[in-house]
Amino acid sequence: MIQFEIIKSPDRDIQKDFIFFHNEIFFGHSKGHVRINDAQISSTHIMIEIIENELILHPQLGVDHYLIDGKRATSVRKLRVGQSITIGETEFKIKDFKYTEFKSKKTILDEKLAHLIEQESSKLIIIEDLAGMMKQDV
Repeated sequence: MIQFEIIKSPDRDIQKDFIFFHNEIFFGHSKGHVRINDAQISSTHIMIEIIENELILHPQLGVDHYLIDGKRATSVRKLRVGQSITIGETEFKIKDFKYTEFKSKKTILDEKLAHLIEQESSKLIIIEDLAGMMKQDV
């Protein structure tokens, strides 16, 4: 989970709080998770990611620089909660981050099914019926 707030931007529609349940987020003008209408931002400008307990900012290919708390940076940097990042004319502030464990849909369904079996749920009968119908269709 990465939470941040865009506090200043020529793109007025983007000035708000964001929360993503991803471990990496791309920011750019025309590509990425966060698309910002800022003429000084490249199509894919930066990526921030969580590695273990650290938040890391990666400038993308062709990015000359960015600012952390008003200081120029040109390479990969660690970020902390409360820091401000400026790309182009857009500034955002890191509010929180925490590694989000990825689970496939199959893993989630398996866990839910195991829980139903443990609880001897009446829903289990319906699931078994559906599974049987699916096998007949194959």
